[in-house]
Amino acid sequence: MAEPTITFGTTTKFGSLTGWNPVGATVTKTKTRAVALNGIGNEVASKVINEITEYSQEFVAASSDAPTIPPTLGALIGSVVLTGIRISTSATDFAKMTLTGHQHTTNAHADTLNQVTHGITISSGFGGVDFLGGTAGDNAAVESSTLNIQTGHTDVQAGATGDHLIGQNHTANATATTVWIGVPSVGIGDTWDETETGSTTESNTGHVRTTYTGAKSLTLDAP
Repeated sequence: MAEPTITFGTTTKFGSLTGWNPVGATVTKTKTRAVALNGIGNEVASKVINEITEYSQEFVAASSDAPTIPPTLGALIGSVVLTGIRISTSATDFAKMTLTGHQHTTNAHADTLNQVTHGITISSGFGGVDFLGGTAGDNAAVESSTLNIQTGHTDVQAGATGDHLIGQNHTANATATTVWIGVPSVGIGDTWDETETGSTTESNTGHVRTTYTGAKSLTLDAP
């Protein structure tokens, strides 16, 4: 008997990306179930409505060259509305990225939702990268970092079927954290609001670490 035909590996769910290889994906399709009960609490009718497919996909930088972060939050990438970008870097590893988004079966989103070109780049596909605009100076280097770019999204169900009618993106922002070995000469640039300023961690068997966290709002507009 021959082996069964079962897909091996993964492909991108978010269109063509420059400098990233897909390493995993979770695609979840769900529906809402509405029920009617009789006088003693038994279900006498049911209906499934509002089918939505949610996507979460992990990528790794394809080389030490700087990959391209998807530039437009809230846009349609492939067939998916991009609502979240998360990147992590480490001094000893290649950069990792997770993209999240969704799409509806009924009244699917088109590339007409409010969106924003976030303008954040990554300088290398390998090693610790600072997204906060700090300056290392002579006595510090980036150990690790995280970047989260996200937008809120509201969908509405209406009409005779109870299915998805329309949706829109709102309240976009970015947050980032950089962990330095040592103390940088500048911890965070002036385009970010500091929410954690130079938090230090010391150890009797290790070197001092300094952590900075920043946030900024992003302005969504119609494309």
